[in-house]
Amino acid sequence: MSVRRGSLFILVSAYLVLWVGGVGPQLFSGRAAEGAGWAAPTFLLLAGLIVLTTTGSSDLIGLLAIAGLGFAAEVIGVRHSFLFGAYRYTGTLQPQWLGVPLVMASAWMVMAAYVKQMLLRLQLPGWIAVVAAGAWMAALDLVIDPLAANQLNYWRWMETGSYYGIPTHNFIGWFSVSLLIFGLIRRRWQPNPWARYVGLSVLLFFTLLAFTYRLLLAGSIGSLLMLIQLILSLRLVRTELT
Repeated sequence: MSVRRGSLFILVSAYLVLWVGGVGPQLFSGRAAEGAGWAAPTFLLLAGLIVLTTTGSSDLIGLLAIAGLGFAAEVIGVRHSFLFGAYRYTGTLQPQWLGVPLVMASAWMVMAAYVKQMLLRLQLPGWIAVVAAGAWMAALDLVIDPLAANQLNYWRWMETGSYYGIPTHNFIGWFSVSLLIFGLIRRRWQPNPWARYVGLSVLLFFTLLAFTYRLLLAGSIGSLLMLIQLILSLRLVRTELT
């Protein structure tokens, strides 16, 4: 076994343990495991390391650019209440720099890589691909934000909105920042199934938790996104076989 495969095996194994450990207690007891404050940032870090480890060298600069741009957007959002609205991170995700958890760079990288890889095989033209990617990122936040800002206590909004207390312009901001990121990084990437699997596992994680906490709309959106991805994948496989 090569060093790279061995490292990937260790990363994936640890990630799966944390995934099951994060979902399991909340599915069966309705609350997170006690004394596991380290688990959330480690979970996000491992997800990012898996994506980095499996990404081709020609795409690494783009991947790191996504991480940097996403983190910069978070800093601007926290310090100036711009882009997403007025919000503040709690102490749940550590360590932090400029008021933003460092693992948010990994989170942006993982989700953007997932979306880019998911849409890669569709071969959408130019700006249609960029808009589709931005819309999918905003839809992902419809699933993630209600849990992250409430039950998981990752951040808190300083103003309220109609969608689980989240202001509408947060999702507009997510779409706009994602448009900028995907617009700047438009070159075609090498296929990386691992990035799709990790991103899909994050979506499944939050979808399951949404239903656990009876956030039925968020859970339904997550289920719909996964169903759309399944339908697209089956159609692509059928097309490739014919």
